[in-house]
Amino acid sequence: MRPKACRAEAGIPELPEVETVKRQLAEAVTHLRFAVVEAIEPAMLRDTTEEQLRTELPGRTIVHVCRLGKFLLLKMDGQRHLHLTLHLGMTGQILVTPYGKVQAGADGPHTRFVFKLVKDDGTFARFEFRDIRKFGRVHLTGNGPAPKLRDLGPDAWIGDWDTRYLKDRLRGRRAPIKAFLLDQRNLAGIGNIYADEILWWAELAPLRPCGTLTVEEVARLAAEIRLTLEEGVRRLGCTVADFVDIEGRPGGFQERLRAYGRQGQDCVRCGEKIIRVIIAGRGTGYCPGCQR
Repeated sequence: MRPKACRAEAGIPELPEVETVKRQLAEAVTHLRFAVVEAIEPAMLRDTTEEQLRTELPGRTIVHVCRLGKFLLLKMDGQRHLHLTLHLGMTGQILVTPYGKVQAGADGPHTRFVFKLVKDDGTFARFEFRDIRKFGRVHLTGNGPAPKLRDLGPDAWIGDWDTRYLKDRLRGRRAPIKAFLLDQRNLAGIGNIYADEILWWAELAPLRPCGTLTVEEVARLAAEIRLTLEEGVRRLGCTVADFVDIEGRPGGFQERLRAYGRQGQDCVRCGEKIIRVIIAGRGTGYCPGCQR
């Protein structure tokens, strides 16, 4: 059963969802050239202006698509090393469609950006950014990605960090471990859903102060961070509300949820009821029976 989630608490898209989009984008748009910018939502722009987006992107070819945490990075050819940095916010969706398959009236009420891309054979593709709440962000910068990324910690899934790094960051802190996982300065990419799932698999209570974790518990947490995120990537993300891939298909990780959104249900490990608390402003599901 798919959990009912409040969009404000879901934290989607998180790392596995953005990784899913990144992989598909890399296959769909690498080596395509921006032909024209057909739609822009100024309220979602950062580090650039509407005029710059319309004048600097056309003619540029996408040479590389990558990801850091929850951010997508599209690197362009040519001088200035232009980067288009995208953040999907809470309800963002990216869709890529060959123009021959675009239906009439494709620009719905939540279409915020539309980029027309051209292939070497002269055919076109439509790159669309939809966002119900307009919490997503589009940055266009030269000589590297958006400055905001400098504040991020290492990528939580494939970044250069280990148990010692985690132990050093946790030492002496009194904040709840759930709040630590949500802080992108520690590790980039974990949001509300995967934090709950990581802590369930690690058998750690989300309210535990960071500094109280033992060496063994830190090692267990470090392992579960990577394992849970990898499973999310393998299942092409989690769809509890809005997330879809670039072809409009939902992910599958929601079928594996053990803590998030399961308040009032029996824990599948120990049988006690999953409860819900608020941590760092986010609804948090956990089992008081086996998460200590």
